[in-house]
Amino acid sequence: MKRLMLVLICALMIVMPVKATELHVNIPDVTGMTEADAVQALEALVLPDGAAVEIIKSYAYSSEVAADVVYAQEPVGEVAAVGQVQISISMGEEPEEQLSQVQEVSPLSTFGLAAYMDNASGATPSQFGIDWDSLPCSYEYNWDNSENCWVNGVWIDGVCYMTPEGTYNTDVRNKVQLYCDGTYVYLHIVFAREYGSKVNCDAYNFIIDGNQATFCVRFPDTKEVVTGNISHLGAGTYQMVALHSNGAVSTQEVNGALAYLTKKESNVNAEVELRIPLSEMQYQNSSIDLDNIGTIQFQCSNVTGDVAVTASGASITPAASAVAALLIIPGSTILLNKYGKKKKDSNGQNV
Repeated sequence: MKRLMLVLICALMIVMPVKATELHVNIPDVTGMTEADAVQALEALVLPDGAAVEIIKSYAYSSEVAADVVYAQEPVGEVAAVGQVQISISMGEEPEEQLSQVQEVSPLSTFGLAAYMDNASGATPSQFGIDWDSLPCSYEYNWDNSENCWVNGVWIDGVCYMTPEGTYNTDVRNKVQLYCDGTYVYLHIVFAREYGSKVNCDAYNFIIDGNQATFCVRFPDTKEVVTGNISHLGAGTYQMVALHSNGAVSTQEVNGALAYLTKKESNVNAEVELRIPLSEMQYQNSSIDLDNIGTIQFQCSNVTGDVAVTASGASITPAASAVAALLIIPGSTILLNKYGKKKKDSNGQNV
C-alpha cells in the first residue's frame, strides 16, 4: 500500500503544472536627473530577455522643476519585466509670448492654423505618454469648409457650431498632430464632431521627402477596417493593429507599430493614435533615405483632403538622442517652433 501511495504521489508531481517564476526587473529612479543622464541610465538597463528598455518621453512646462530635468517616471523600482519606461521632462517656466511666424500668406487663409486653440477637443491621455496638448496641431478637413466654420455654421443634429474667424476646433474640423523621436513617427487624430464616434481614415499616407509609405489600421482579430465600423464598441480605448498598405509588403503587420482607437462616452470626436517605426517606412519603400530626412508629411483624403500636414525642421535622424517635436505646417501657411513659444532673455529679447 505504501508503495502504491508513493507511485501516486510521484505521478501527481509529474502531471501537476509548476508555476513559472515571474521575471522581474529593477528600474532605476531617474527623477531629478537631467534628460541626458536619465536616458543614459535607462539605456544601460538590460531586460531579462536581453533586450533594451524602450524610453517614452513627454514634455511639459513647469514652474517648479528646472528645464531638462525629469520630474516623473513610470514604472520605477522592482516590477514585473516591462518593455517601456515613460519619463516626463520639464521645459522650465512657460513663456508668455506665443510664436507664429506667417510665411507668404495670412494665417486666416485656407487651411490656416489657429495656434493652440483646442477648446473642444476633449483629448484623452496619450497611450504613448506624449503630452499632445503641449505640441502644435493642425485643423484639417477634406474640403475648405472655412466659410461654414466662420459664417454659416456647421449644423450637426440641429445644432449650429461655429468658431471665430481664422480659428477652428474639433467641432468643425479634424485635429491632426505629428511627432517624431528619431525612431518612430507618431500620429494623433481627433475626428470632427460630425463624424460622431466614427473613424474616417483608412489610408494613412506618410511622405518622407516625396517618397510615400501607406498604412492602415485594423481590428486585431478580424483585420476588418475600422472606418465606420465601431458602432458595436463601448466607450474606451482599444488596441488595434497597423498593416502595410502598399508595395510588396502590403497586408503584412508593421513590426514595432502600435495603434489605438478611443471611442468616447459622448459618442463624438473619436481619436486614433498611431506609432510607425521609420525603419518600417523604409522597409515598405526603399527610396526613403533615413540618413538624410528633410520633411515628413501626413495625408489622408478623408481627413486632410489633398493637403499634406508637414513635419519639418528638427533633429529627426535615427541617431537623434532627444525627442524632436516637429514643426507643423498646415497647408504650408504657418510655421511654429519646437515648443510653439519663444522665451525672452533678461533684456526682453526673443531667444
